[in-house]
Amino acid sequence: MTVEEQIQARLAESEAVHARMWRDEELQSSDWIVAVTDHPQRADYITYRETLRSWPSTSDFPATKPTLGE
Repeated sequence: MTVEEQIQARLAESEAVHARMWRDEELQSSDWIVAVTDHPQRADYITYRETLRSWPSTSDFPATKPTLGE
């Protein structure tokens, strides 16, 4: 592996780590919504959280972050 390839691999790894940290924060910040059965966006948040959890296994990871309401 060339030095440039090593650098690119480390950058990709760093991006993945930051993306997972962002995802974890999104999940944590929306934990309370799942417990509120009458929250107006509860169904959207449940879908969003499912998307967040599966995101690392998709081809879009880490380039395209999931968004609420997609």
